[in-house]
Amino acid sequence: MRFLSATALLLAVSSQDRTMMSSTLGRSRLFVSAFTQQQHQHQHHIRNTKKVATPKKFTAFYHPSFLKHPSSSTIAGATSLFSSSSSETEEEIKWTTNKVRSTFVEFFANNGHLNIPSSACAPLNDPTLLFTNAGMNQFKPIFLGQTDPNSAMASWTRAANSQKCIRAGGKHNDLDDVGRDTYHHTFFEMLGSWSFGDYFKKEAIQYAWELLTDVYGIDDSRLYATYFRGDEKLGLEPDLEAKELWLQFLPEERVIGCDAKDNFWEMGDTGPCGPCSEIHYDRVGNRDAAALVNADDPEVIEIWNIVFIQYNRDEKGLSVLPDQHIDT
Repeated sequence: MRFLSATALLLAVSSQDRTMMSSTLGRSRLFVSAFTQQQHQHQHHIRNTKKVATPKKFTAFYHPSFLKHPSSSTIAGATSLFSSSSSETEEEIKWTTNKVRSTFVEFFANNGHLNIPSSACAPLNDPTLLFTNAGMNQFKPIFLGQTDPNSAMASWTRAANSQKCIRAGGKHNDLDDVGRDTYHHTFFEMLGSWSFGDYFKKEAIQYAWELLTDVYGIDDSRLYATYFRGDEKLGLEPDLEAKELWLQFLPEERVIGCDAKDNFWEMGDTGPCGPCSEIHYDRVGNRDAAALVNADDPEVIEIWNIVFIQYNRDEKGLSVLPDQHIDT
């Protein structure tokens, strides 16, 4: 599956929870949808449906697959989740977008990451980008070793935030995909975390696993991980280190090697880049879904991507960066 530029990273409530979960899923990144059209359609439907109360808070899409035994209905192309009994339908949403976002930022803050505000949607000092298409854009000077030593940014070693992104042009353009599935968007929030020359693959994978399984309570039997299997044309070897790290958490049949199209991430035609490791979630469960990973199957969705920023691409090709960074 090509990189789903605005796929949303669906978070889930714990397997014991039967409340609704709302937020969208995509590249490592936890993506929180900023779209409102689906909200209005959903609210209009609810107001015209008997015995169903309008939720106090409505946020993005509801994905029933993250719960054990939900009942669901599809409304205007978005999936809405309601509990099985009539009394439960009026239950307030537990995992609102605000809670998903704050839980993410707080988790990384508790692990030494600064909460950096979202930057402008149109990069002010980067002529290579029309729009901010990823949370890592504002940190590009750090990755390239071009930070003003007298600036606050020069002292940053770890960061996390929720970045407003636009995917409507350039390398990551989702205009043709919006409306064809439930996880492509052109304007959304991307939850991300970064290490600037501090920790690397081991800690990044551990943080991702802990947050998804222990904090958000996602069923780990439905998770698959990918790693970069190398590319002869690029002169790059397989990322066996990432593979071995994932084998600490997942059986070998759920750790999958993928090519550069899916597991080598670049922000644009030039700029910082590197091999990546994705986490995919099977919305069906109780089956072997390995063959559906990165196959554009709507039931097996990429929910996290850890990019190991090791290279810079310019007009001459790839060159090794002075430091190794994490971009998730």
